[in-house]
Amino acid sequence: MCRWHGATSERPRHGTPPLRPVSLWRHPAAPAGCGRCGGQSVNERRRRMRLSAALHVVSHGVAVLYCLLTLDQPHRGKMLVMYGCGMAGGAVGLWAARRVTTKAAGYRTSGVIMMVTLVALALGSHWDGGAAAPAALGFVTTVVFVATQTPGLRLMIALEVLTLGTYVGVAAVGEPMRPGHLFINVAGMVVLISVCSTQARKVARQRSQLRALATLDPLTGALNRRGLAEFASTLFVPRCRPGPSLLCLDLDDFKLVNDRYGHAAGDQLLQTTVAAVRRTVRPDDVVARIGGDEFVVVLVEADAATAQAVTARVDAAVGQQAGVSIGWATAPYDGTTLESLMHAADQRLYRVKQEKHRATGTHLPSRQPDTLGVLP
Repeated sequence: MCRWHGATSERPRHGTPPLRPVSLWRHPAAPAGCGRCGGQSVNERRRRMRLSAALHVVSHGVAVLYCLLTLDQPHRGKMLVMYGCGMAGGAVGLWAARRVTTKAAGYRTSGVIMMVTLVALALGSHWDGGAAAPAALGFVTTVVFVATQTPGLRLMIALEVLTLGTYVGVAAVGEPMRPGHLFINVAGMVVLISVCSTQARKVARQRSQLRALATLDPLTGALNRRGLAEFASTLFVPRCRPGPSLLCLDLDDFKLVNDRYGHAAGDQLLQTTVAAVRRTVRPDDVVARIGGDEFVVVLVEADAATAQAVTARVDAAVGQQAGVSIGWATAPYDGTTLESLMHAADQRLYRVKQEKHRATGTHLPSRQPDTLGVLP
């Protein structure tokens, strides 16, 4: 029997602790362990790649100008060719950043850019006279960039160790340095790494908190309308894979719960509804609350058959707490945008409600102009 709409007038127990919202440090559209995005949005990944490639072009451009200003020095021909190739590689990185959508592809592209940078720094510094040469100042730029732009702490430490190791290697095979020169240079770069990485991660946490406030429903931890629209913007692109599919959920007689048991009980019901849906769908799928008792579930790469199967499972899971009506839609058959899919799912949801009211002999009010599928 429905916990909230059963025949008994007994007030529901409130011993269940309130659900904690999803972590504020990771956007729910990119859950931990998600192989598709790895905790970063596609736009954030592309931004990092563009910045890395742009710095690659600019730094090698500065090195080219340095070589042109010192053409009378040895090895300038080889250095010009190498730095010119580095600029070309950065331009390729800018082109690739517009097309990367997966975590693996982003890591591969960024890894290639990093390796090219270290090779160019090592050879350029060696040809210019060793670790004390002007060309070796590029190592400082590299450690600062890695400290501020690498998302993972372990990856950042590994890249910084690799960069400092390359610098020490250049010092070992190049011209001898004055006593203490190598130590003070390495120590200075370590201090830079510590300061820059600490500040960068502090800013990243603050940005993540602000992002969560803008895209999450504070009561349930589900996405709000803005978060749903942002997440969906990366899904509706030409692809050979099925879906996405979308479910629209509406709790039956939710107003009666608030009137009979109070708003605290209504809030608890909303929380348990989101928790039940999350236990039913996959980690990559997303739950959003778009109205008082209206929810949307985005099923990534799910065809119509999968959408109908998930609809039945969600109905059973949520139905243990309260009555629910669900409509589903699948791209591209029901639409190719978030709005069109929400409209199609809402129409199916309304037909489900009509059947329920027809079975109980009650009247379902006629539909008002559809607003469910319109996002601000």
